[in-house]
Amino acid sequence: MNNKTKIGLVITAAFALVTISGCAQDQCGDGICQPREISRGNCPADCEKITSKTIENITIKTITENGGNVDWHHKSNKIAIGKLGDDGYFDVWLINPDGSNEKCLTCYHEDLPNKHIGNAAWHPSGEYLVIQVEKSTVPNYYDNKATPGAGMLNDLYIITKNGKKVWELYSVNDAISKDSSGILHPHFSHNGKKLAWAERIKDNDRQFGEWAIKIADFKFTDNIPILANIETLQPGSISSFYETHTFSPDDSKLLFTGNQDGSLEIYELDVETKKVKRLTNNPTGWDEHATYSPDGTKIIWMSSKDVLFSMSPFYLQTEFWLMDADGNNKRRLTYFHEKGHLHYFKAAENDIAVAADNSWGPNGDQLIALVITADPESNDRDKGRIVIIEFDFSE
Repeated sequence: MNNKTKIGLVITAAFALVTISGCAQDQCGDGICQPREISRGNCPADCEKITSKTIENITIKTITENGGNVDWHHKSNKIAIGKLGDDGYFDVWLINPDGSNEKCLTCYHEDLPNKHIGNAAWHPSGEYLVIQVEKSTVPNYYDNKATPGAGMLNDLYIITKNGKKVWELYSVNDAISKDSSGILHPHFSHNGKKLAWAERIKDNDRQFGEWAIKIADFKFTDNIPILANIETLQPGSISSFYETHTFSPDDSKLLFTGNQDGSLEIYELDVETKKVKRLTNNPTGWDEHATYSPDGTKIIWMSSKDVLFSMSPFYLQTEFWLMDADGNNKRRLTYFHEKGHLHYFKAAENDIAVAADNSWGPNGDQLIALVITADPESNDRDKGRIVIIEFDFSE
């Protein structure tokens, strides 16, 4: 599929969430109202918190292929995406919501190392983006660990929206070992005064290694961007993996993924008090990529609940889910893995379909998202299709 004709998949489906009565005891007790439970007349206890508000008219449209992480700037209506090039490296591109006017911001940039570059996040002004940049000193055999989604030996840079100026903002240690440093998912606060990211500290014999959440003041001094007052946070009682997501609209909270309780779960950090609230409870699953809606009332995230996940051998399927900002009223949005469903995305029987990074549109009724579809044994596990998901919230 070329970029001129990439509007290749338009899927429309509608479903409503309703309260029911009568309870068979299969699939009950998880506190989540599943569509299959509703259709069978099961589990009213799981549905008590479902209100009259429904989700309808879900439309999924592919706008480009070979994509990576995404971020939607609401005022300019421009989307930053990662995209895998013919050289085997990711770069940052800008694109319109309809898939038009693709422009590479970092390709063969004379002031960048021109290895993996990605995980771009807009400054609220729309004038700059923060990006992850693989160090120039990383040997080729290590490149697969330095993709934007893995973050090993990545540094933080700031780049202007036209790509003409770049500044190195923050650098990690360049030693290559099992304790190699890394950076994941930088995000600006909505007032532009804070920058948060996740940083790998060491291996520490932990799954994914030991990481920390970093939150710093961001400002310009003599027209140069700098970080100050960097805080290092490691919630929980054991060394853990963390991945930072978005700030709440009032910048009082920060969403992150962590495995301090054993499995990957979604948490909310109070930026001032440093108190942490767990929002998901999926002990045998994988939950990640949580983002606040523009009004701060809802969160979309990806979860392996109801599909397949195993660590050994590694196999991951995920879908997009929606919950209220307090963690209640969890509802599944997509059905990429259900044969016969209009959302079905898998090209072949053994494919994975991973609902991954996402960013809300300005009106709260659209989502730009990365969906990876590939054979899990192939080299395509880091790239996927970029889709626009549209939905209605009806009273």
